[in-house]
Parts: sequence; C-alpha cells; structure tokens
Amino acid sequence: MTGLRLYLVRHGEPVDSDMFIGHANVGLSPRGLRQAEAVARALADVPLRAIYSSDLERALIGAARIAAGRPEHPAPLALPALREMNLGVLERVAFRDGRAHAPELASIGYDDLFDHRFPGGESVRDLAERVVPCIITLAARHLRGPDEPRRSPPPAIAIVAHNTVNRVVLACAAGLGPAGYPRFEQAHGALSRVDFPDTWSAADPWAGTRIGLVNRLPEVTEANERNR
Repeated sequence: MTGLRLYLVRHGEPVDSDMFIGHANVGLSPRGLRQAEAVARALADVPLRAIYSSDLERALIGAARIAAGRPEHPAPLALPALREMNLGVLERVAFRDGRAHAPELASIGYDDLFDHRFPGGESVRDLAERVVPCIITLAARHLRGPDEPRRSPPPAIAIVAHNTVNRVVLACAAGLGPAGYPRFEQAHGALSRVDFPDTWSAADPWAGTRIGLVNRLPEVTEANERNR
C-alpha cells in the first residue's frame, strides 16, 4: 500500500529564459505564471499535508499558488537544499555567449553533467548529494503513521523545484540512482508523482517506490497556450 504520495512540480517558465539560470534568482514570465496557476488547479482537490519549495523565486511563486488553491492547504516552506544546480560562470549568461565563458560547451551537453562542474558551480552529483537526503527526510516526516487507518487515502505532499532536482528524484525512484537523470524530461510547469510504500525505511529509501506520473502538463495550461 502507498504510505506517501509526493507530487513533484517543476516551476513555470522563468523570465530571461534565453540565458543559463541555475542559482540565479529570477521570477516567472507571463506564460510561467499561467503554468503555475494550472498546476495549482490540478492539485486543488488533493489534501496536501505540506508544501515545500526551493527558496528561489520562480519556485516560491508556484508553491504560493498551490497553497492558495485550497483553503486547507498549509503555507509553503522554502528549503535551500532544493535549489537548481549552480552553473557557476554560466549563471545569467545568454545562451549565445555560453562558449565564451565555458569553452567545454562545444563538446558537452546537459546529459554529460553528472560529474562535470562549470567553474564556480556544481555537478549533478553535487546536487544529488544535497537533494536526496532532503527528500528522504521529508518522506520520513510525512509517511503514514502506524496509528493512521490503512483504508484512508495516503498522505500527500508537494514539492516545487527545478528541472535537475526533479529528474534526480525520479531517477532514484526508478531504481537508476541519480546518474539516471537524463531519462526524465521535465517541462516547465510539469507535474510528476512518486509513491512511497507503507513499508518504507530510511535504510533503503528507494525500495518499493513507484512513479505514478511523469512530466504531465495540466490540460488547462495546454489549452491556454493554444488560445494565446
């Protein structure tokens, strides 16, 4: 049986989306705001016990929309451990100027960043070393308690984070470990879900986890974009 449902949300489209953005703190574009509202509507019927987000503005906006979508939803809690990967010298650099700051961009791509750090930044492995313990802590905190009826719906929480963060979590849930991150696309405003079993244990945190949803864009967002 499911002991916890974890909804993973990637923030909506940011402003300045034509540049490299990792730890850079930027807001959402008008399209990104519509995406955040669509996710909030998609989760409005889910009785969330907690809402967490990265402490970067583009994620905080989405978390606030989810919290406002249902009167019973709790206020979001921001966690720096859920930030996107730090891109170092590439932060806020336009895509067209990237190679001037990091010449290795000529020969590597996003799928090659598991052990590669741009100067002053992080690798995907570095990100996983802060993200995975955070996720395990949250799962332990909110897993269905021994006194809660097993016939009731499982507890649910939402996390609003970033592309690489969500990919790493999904890869771990699939049994691939963080290195499997390239296999899980995460569009702006995408909704995914990981189910943790009642038998969950921090000693083997990904045993029995199931992926219930990956990279779904709420239909309202898609309709809005078609009607622009």
